[in-house]
Amino acid sequence: MAGEESSAARERVLMVAERLFSERGYSSVTLRDIANELGIRQASLYHHVPGGKEQLFVEVTERSLDRARVELDRVIAAAGDDLRQQLRSAAALLLEQPPFDLARMIRSDMPAISEVHARRLTQIALRSLVMPIETAFAAAQDRGMHRMPHQRLLAGSFLAIIETVQVSQRFTPLSGQEMADMMIDVLLDGLRPRDASDSI
Repeated sequence: MAGEESSAARERVLMVAERLFSERGYSSVTLRDIANELGIRQASLYHHVPGGKEQLFVEVTERSLDRARVELDRVIAAAGDDLRQQLRSAAALLLEQPPFDLARMIRSDMPAISEVHARRLTQIALRSLVMPIETAFAAAQDRGMHRMPHQRLLAGSFLAIIETVQVSQRFTPLSGQEMADMMIDVLLDGLRPRDASDSI
C-alpha cells in the first residue's frame, strides 16, 4: 500500500512538472514552483527525483516524447496511404496536447542542461516527432505522390506549422484543426490554383 501511495505521489510530481516545463520551459520553472503547485515542501521533491530539476526535466520530456511517438505512429498508420489524411490525423493529435515548442527546446532548454542530456533529448525528439512525419513523406514520395527529396525538411516544416497554429488559435475564430487543414493543403498543394488531378 505504501509503495502504491509513493508511486501515485511520484506520478503526480511528474504530471505537474511536465505541464509546467511544457508551458514555461526549463529555465523559467524552479523546483519551488513545482513544489508550490503540488502543495509540498521543495525538499520533498528530492525523495522522488534525487537528481533535482534537470533529472525531472529530462524524465518528463522523455516520457512525453515517447508517448507522442507511439501515438503518432498509431494515427498515421490508421490513416492508410493518404498523406493528406495522415498529416491531418497527426495535426489533430498534436493539437490535443500541450505544445512541444521544439524551437524553444532547441534555443533555450537544451543549452541550459548538460550536453549529455541535451544530446539525448534532441535524439529522442528527432525519433519521436520528426521521424514519423518524415517517414510518411518518404512513403508518399515512393508512391509517386510528390517530388520533394528532403523529407526531413518537410517534416520540420509541418511541425513548425502546428506550433504556429497552436499560438495563432488565440487570434482567430478558426479552430486549430481548421487552420492546420488549411496549412496542410498549402504545404501539399502550394498557393497557386491547381487542377483537382494535381491534388495529393
